[in-house]
Amino acid sequence: MPAYLRPFLALLISILIFAGISYLADNEILDFVKTRFHNPSVLNSYIRENYRDAELVQGYIFELQNKFAAALSEPAVQSSFLYNQSQEDIYERSRIFGILLESTAGLQSVQFVDSNGMRLHYSTSARDIISRNAGSTAYRNYSDDPLSLPYDRVSVSANGSAKFSMDEQSGRIVFSFPFNDSMDVYRGTALYTVSVRALAEKLIAEGRLNVNENVFVTGTPPGILLGSPNTSGVDILSKVSSIWNSGIQDRVTFDSGDSGMKFSLISLRTDHGIFFGRLVNDDLFYISDSMKNILLLSMFLTFFLTLLFIINFKPIPETLVKNRIKRLRDDLFEQLYVKSGQERAKWILELEQRREEIRCELKRDLKLGQRAEKNINGIIDKSWDELLAVIIAGGGTHIIAEASESSGAQIKMKETEAVEEIEEIEEAEALDEIADMEELEEIKEDEALEEIADAEELEEVDADLDTNLNIVSPFSSMFESLDGDENK
Repeated sequence: MPAYLRPFLALLISILIFAGISYLADNEILDFVKTRFHNPSVLNSYIRENYRDAELVQGYIFELQNKFAAALSEPAVQSSFLYNQSQEDIYERSRIFGILLESTAGLQSVQFVDSNGMRLHYSTSARDIISRNAGSTAYRNYSDDPLSLPYDRVSVSANGSAKFSMDEQSGRIVFSFPFNDSMDVYRGTALYTVSVRALAEKLIAEGRLNVNENVFVTGTPPGILLGSPNTSGVDILSKVSSIWNSGIQDRVTFDSGDSGMKFSLISLRTDHGIFFGRLVNDDLFYISDSMKNILLLSMFLTFFLTLLFIINFKPIPETLVKNRIKRLRDDLFEQLYVKSGQERAKWILELEQRREEIRCELKRDLKLGQRAEKNINGIIDKSWDELLAVIIAGGGTHIIAEASESSGAQIKMKETEAVEEIEEIEEAEALDEIADMEELEEIKEDEALEEIADAEELEEVDADLDTNLNIVSPFSSMFESLDGDENK
């Protein structure tokens, strides 16, 4: 199959398979993905967030607890249960708790309750003061306040440890400490009341809570709940308390009576026995239409890419041959620069004669049709011709470079051979000059002999001429007399 048709075939098969699966099991697939993948992922993310928030809140609560306990060790504070308190102690105590109220966000009041749970010996709340004069202040009884928690719930015995209680009706946290006077005698319980809004402000400052979200507390069992802004406190808290009393569960879904919204409670229990939960909209655990589209698209792409990989698992012959040619070229170039001189020339000649053998090796293990084999042969021949041309050109260039980069000893040997050749040439030239000189002398001798011969011949000619002249001379006078008569 041609390579360009493979993606279209994979696309067509993917569309058919995906359409069939979507038609037959649309809801089942989405329910499976929601149950096995989507919901656990969302739930685990909120559980991790709960752990982080719980650690932050617990750290803040214990920080306040240590801060409040330190104030009780002041001498002016320990004298609060005495009947005859000095003005200095009263002033110092007011100053200490005044600074504490200003510096602690959410701190509402400080109260010292007698061990019988009735009488207040000290309170920073104006609602607890009945009368005041220059020497003393009268407070109402602790049980007279309808908003106060039962004393047996907030009290601490002489040998008891500090604790805190959740007031879900008033949205407060009550910190309780055993109170001993300056003589180290147990006199009752010191109570610090903090609004849960302080926890909300702490979480907001740390970026763990939105400004419009609420914080609630539950008394039995003690717990802290981060809720939606649309929740109503009493109705939701009663349901959450019943869920926590029945045992901890990662996720519980219930309806809100007022808003009609459906919530999911994601909760955990800390090491200190405090429940910590978060209310989230239950719609987060359902796959939206946009998420469905993304999921379907992801499934389709998965089918398509898988089929495309399967179809293209067998390599394309052209690509495989080109890769083999590339590796062969690298090997040949490496051998080219290893060989030198006559070895290189012999090696290049062998390459030219092994065309068919190399072609068969490049097509090894390839199942080719007639048309494909013809195409592959054309690619191999063209690449092989180009490779041989480069090798031959590279071989000559390398010989010149090798001669110019030879060692000093080889250069001296070549210079010596050149000098000897020059001397031989000069000797040959000298011999040629001597031969030419001998030849010239012979030529000169021959010329001299010729000149002598010519001279002798000339003398003979002169002698003959004289003889002839002597013969002709008698007739000369006759010709001259004849000429004189004609003139007359």
